[in-house]
Amino acid sequence: MGSDIELRLRLKLDSFTLDFDQCLPARGVTAIFGHSGCGKSTLLRCIAGLERPETAYLNIAGECWEDTSKAFRLPTHRRSIGYVFQEASLFPHLTVLKNLQFGQQRSGAAKTSDQLTQAIELLGIESLLQRKPERLSGGERQRVAIARALAVCPKLLLMDEPLAALDMRRKREILPFLEQVHRELDIPVLYVTHSTAEVRRMADHLIVMEEGKVIANGALDETAHHLIDEETLLSDSNA
Repeated sequence: MGSDIELRLRLKLDSFTLDFDQCLPARGVTAIFGHSGCGKSTLLRCIAGLERPETAYLNIAGECWEDTSKAFRLPTHRRSIGYVFQEASLFPHLTVLKNLQFGQQRSGAAKTSDQLTQAIELLGIESLLQRKPERLSGGERQRVAIARALAVCPKLLLMDEPLAALDMRRKREILPFLEQVHRELDIPVLYVTHSTAEVRRMADHLIVMEEGKVIANGALDETAHHLIDEETLLSDSNA
C-alpha cells in the first residue's frame, strides 16, 4: 500500500466552499475534527464520489479515484470504501447476516472472503446474526453497520460521526470494538467526530477544519493542542 492519501479538491455549495489540499497517512486513524458546518462530512462525501467537486485530485495509496484535470472520475460503486454513518441504516426485513451478505454482493466482494468472518469476530456480533434490526440495541446496530463496511474489503474506511446517535452507555460499549479494529486491521480510517475524547482515544493523526479549510494537520501528539481551542469553540457555538 502506498504511503499517502492525496486529497486536493474544491467544492462550492451555495455560500459555503470546501477547499482541501492535504496529504494524509495511508495507515491508522485520521480524525477530522471541527464544529458543525465546517465541511467534515462534505469531505467524506467527495471522497466517496457522492459529491462532484469543481476541481479534484484524489489518490488513495497509489490508486487514482478522481482527476478533473484529465476528466477522470471513478464512479462511487468502484471506489473501494467502507462507509459508516451516524445511523446504521440496516434493511429491516433482513437478518444481520443477510444485511452483511447483501453489502458484500453490492460491492462485488467475493462471497467466500474471509473478511466477513473476520469482521463478525472483530465486532463481536456472532450471537446477533439471525436477528433482525428491530431486535438490536443502538450499539448493536452500529456494530453491525461497521462490520458491513469492513466486509467489503475496503481500501479506505470512512466513518462519519459513528457514535453521535448513541448515548454514553452505548458509546462505552462500542469504543473497545473500534479500538480492536484499529489494532488488528491495516485499513486507513478517516474518522469524523465532534468528540475530543474520541479523538484522543482513537486517532493517530488529526485534521482540524474551520469554514471549509484545514487549520491543522499532523500527528496527534503534535496537533492535540488544537483540540482545546476547538472544544471551547464548540461550547460557545452550542451556548
